Amino acid sequence: MTFKYFLQLLLLSLCPAFALACPPVHNIPDYNCDGALNIVFLGDSLVYGTGDEKNGGSGGYVLRTEARLKDANLYNFGVPGQQTRALLKELDDAFGKNSKNEKMRDALRLADIVVIDEGRNDRWLFGPPIQTYRNIKRARKFVNSKVQRTEGYPPFIITSVLMLPNRGSQGPWVAELNKIILSRSTRKFPSNLRFDKVSKTLLSDDQIHPSSEGYQQLTKKLVRYLKKRGRKYMNKLRPDTDKDNLQDVFEETRFMTDPLLADTDGDGYTDGEELFSLMTDPLSASEMSEEAP
Repeated sequence: MTFKYFLQLLLLSLCPAFALACPPVHNIPDYNCDGALNIVFLGDSLVYGTGDEKNGGSGGYVLRTEARLKDANLYNFGVPGQQTRALLKELDDAFGKNSKNEKMRDALRLADIVVIDEGRNDRWLFGPPIQTYRNIKRARKFVNSKVQRTEGYPPFIITSVLMLPNRGSQGPWVAELNKIILSRSTRKFPSNLRFDKVSKTLLSDDQIHPSSEGYQQLTKKLVRYLKKRGRKYMNKLRPDTDKDNLQDVFEETRFMTDPLLADTDGDGYTDGEELFSLMTDPLSASEMSEEAP
């Protein structure tokens, strides 16, 4: 996977008009228009996949989603037992001057979508749920600003509503955190990926981690969300007004084509066709006439 990071970064920096594509992958937008669908997961043991018996005790819903979205690149940064303060430190280390986690930094720089699924372990800090939400919000803001600064375009960041544990005081505490998360959801920063709708009957014997069937249900929730609600949000945030498979923002800043005109050079081929299929210049009608028989 490291090779992919360097290859994509090299193409973006050296050949901005090569292999860049906005058409969706699995009906999910290529949000940063780099020709690949990259999804990054940040979180704790449920992201890591602890207790996933069918996959050797790890993998969980991220591994299953990767199997469903075969043409996408998924990166799992789940850390068992992680609390939100540790996530903030991990992100700070990744984007620091002397990065201690280049893999995370590079994955986030290339990400179309970032999923944050964390907070349940903060119960054992015995602080209020609102403090945990503030840390989640800081993590989201940090990723958004850092990627915006380095790449020019931030990823689409989703915060999950946590699957409920069924262990002592942790369950009610997480339920209160979930109410806060859900009430703060916006189109730009949605926090309505409803993992809490997966039944607690699908927890494993430890009453916090899903069984293999529980992870399968989380996968279904995630994939359905990405293809439906998430896709609608992304398309509204980065619209393609002229329906040429180029988001308006990239037409204006990267390709220099007209976001209100599907065929900028008037040669009979849409800007998207020329860039993605014909590999010709959408700004030069003469190029197509020269290639015509």
